[in-house]
Amino acid sequence: MAQRGRPLWTMALKSLLGGYRYRGPRTGHFDGERFGNQPGLRRIGFRDLWQLRRERRHMTPWSWEEIPAAPTPVARVEDDSVRITFINHATFLIQFAGMNLLTDPVWSKRVSPLRWAGPRRFHAPGIPLDRLPLIDAVLLSHNHYDHCDFHTLRALLRRNPRMRLIAPLGHDVMAEELGFLRQESLDWWSSCRLKGRAITLVPARHWGARTLWDKCRTLWGGFVIETPQGPLYFAGDTAYSDGFQRIRTRMGPMSLALLPVGAYQPHWCMEDVHLEPHEAVRAHHELGCQASMACHFGCFSLANDGQHEPQGVVESLRHHGHIDAQTLHLPTPGAPMIFRDGQLKPLADADRG
Repeated sequence: MAQRGRPLWTMALKSLLGGYRYRGPRTGHFDGERFGNQPGLRRIGFRDLWQLRRERRHMTPWSWEEIPAAPTPVARVEDDSVRITFINHATFLIQFAGMNLLTDPVWSKRVSPLRWAGPRRFHAPGIPLDRLPLIDAVLLSHNHYDHCDFHTLRALLRRNPRMRLIAPLGHDVMAEELGFLRQESLDWWSSCRLKGRAITLVPARHWGARTLWDKCRTLWGGFVIETPQGPLYFAGDTAYSDGFQRIRTRMGPMSLALLPVGAYQPHWCMEDVHLEPHEAVRAHHELGCQASMACHFGCFSLANDGQHEPQGVVESLRHHGHIDAQTLHLPTPGAPMIFRDGQLKPLADADRG
């Protein structure tokens, strides 16, 4: 069957020229040209970039890591549990109530506009793409290359041409050109329904861009997903803010949260856009979570924290009794977890009782 959509090289060229952007009426967070955060993000100038580059030279180089072989996921989860499998970075397979969702899917070797340069991966995806179950919908938090990978999205569409894309405002043209027949563009606090379950886009403190010229031309956000075990929060990318308290106020306490913990060094540069582990723990409590899973670590070197630094901070917090595994679980790529009755457990432990 012929592939729908535009050739990926033409989409990449259009993306590099800043062609994917939102056009719509002004709102409290859209001025007619760009979306914004309140308060605004720190401006990064050439002097800051030079300092960042100098500091990066002192990093210990990352190295390739083998991960344990993982079981093939079940086709569907039909009971009242929620099964979550961490793939890599911000990619999760979320299965519940006969529905299969993927967040920010990335299976490519690099997260870059170029196939031969840019940040490369340092471990394989937890599950090979061809072993995934049929995916009903992709939840896309924003358009940065480490979250929005055209090659992966096109490959997923080949497996299920009816797959749905749910994304923030400004991604509709991109979705159509990729070949999506079904897509939803959401503003902050707006919702759609998938098999009767509400999926709501919630604010995040971050930004969107694929070039130096289209910053904040498309919206970004996290998602709250209605599940049989209560609301599940996927943060996407976000810095610490009062947004977690606002999410809890408007949507109630979260049952489970998927929170980023990496790419936070140096703090002077990254504090406006990414969480560090202590802030992720704070977010866990402000969201009223029963359990949380960490992500955004160990796969792509995007900042100056080391390959194992975020995980080490989480383990240190656990060792000193500040958190337990339910507060911020460090998942193994490909190893399924079961969330039921407020408890997050590895699949084997859940099967035992």
